[in-house]
Amino acid sequence: MSEADDELLPELDLRLTQENLEDLYEHAPCGYCSCLPDGTLVKLNHTLLSWLGYTREELVAHRCLQDLFTMGGRLHYETHCAPLLLLQDHVREISYTLRRKDGTTLPVLMSAVLLRDIDGQPLVVRITLFDITDRRRYEQELLRAKMQAEDQREQLAHANELLLTKNEQLTRTNADLDSFVYTASHDLKQPVTNMAGLFQELKRTVSFHDPEAAGMMGMFEEALQQILATIQGLTEVVQQQREPEQTASDMVELQPFVEDIIRSLQPSEQAATFALDFAAVPALRMPRASLHSMLYNLLSNALKYADPDRAPHIQVSTAQLKDKVVLSVQDNGRGINMERHGAEIFQLFRRFHPGVAGSGVGLYLVNRLVHQAGGRVEVASQVGEGTTFHIYLPQ
Repeated sequence: MSEADDELLPELDLRLTQENLEDLYEHAPCGYCSCLPDGTLVKLNHTLLSWLGYTREELVAHRCLQDLFTMGGRLHYETHCAPLLLLQDHVREISYTLRRKDGTTLPVLMSAVLLRDIDGQPLVVRITLFDITDRRRYEQELLRAKMQAEDQREQLAHANELLLTKNEQLTRTNADLDSFVYTASHDLKQPVTNMAGLFQELKRTVSFHDPEAAGMMGMFEEALQQILATIQGLTEVVQQQREPEQTASDMVELQPFVEDIIRSLQPSEQAATFALDFAAVPALRMPRASLHSMLYNLLSNALKYADPDRAPHIQVSTAQLKDKVVLSVQDNGRGINMERHGAEIFQLFRRFHPGVAGSGVGLYLVNRLVHQAGGRVEVASQVGEGTTFHIYLPQ
């Protein structure tokens, strides 16, 4: 580049700067205007005019700045902003809404500076306006989202309050029901026991000549025993509901514990075999009475529902599964049709082998005790092959 070109550059740059000053003012990305201390408009840039839809001639010297605001904005400007300008010569980022010529509105942030003459008298106010339409929309979205969240929180709190009330009502209802069942079973037990005693005395002292009498007597005795078993089952259900909260958990060594249950269950003449494997988890922390009731019911069912064509073989074992202990009881008995009865297997008084005496309480108790311990029960069964109960308990 020649020296002549270098000499032209400063002049060229200065000329371009001078030419762009007016354009920068007129087409700035914000609105500029100037007004007298009383608000009379004396200058507006093209950006502000395009926002408002007015021509320069319609506003300059004919309208005041406060005329461009909504009614609330005008009151605020005259009572707050204008006095504040006179007091401190500037205001920063005050939110107003401009009224366009077509009646629509535009939200803006206004900053203003008051210039004074050499005598300190107010001369002119220079104003900068920023379009905050997008910001206002975003704020409204945030406010709407906040209100929705508060509504949802209130609805959730109300739902929780209703749920708490329902739970309290259900707890009271269950307590009343348990008291009723316990009282009814206690009151019924003695009369039925008396009936059983009278029936035994009747059998001993009375002779029946009808050949069908013996069968009918047997049916009557079986019905009495069934009633007694049902009453005893109801009593156990209520007692198990009341006791766990008052019973401390013990660390129970499973091998001797299960062996004691087996000895109490198995008559010497019954050729059942047991396989015990507690190597994975030798002991469980649980209320001793609850664990005894669970295993007693599962093992007694395994013997009671043994397949008549083969000797009972029952396996009891433990396993470790992450943070759970799995206690399993497996038999080779009659099995249960899970497709037909799986949904009702733990319901009270449900029995799946009518030919075998029972009250339908045992599995209900097992499931209830496991849930009270914070666990769950899974059942796998095949008719004619046997049943396995997997009890998952927290570590």
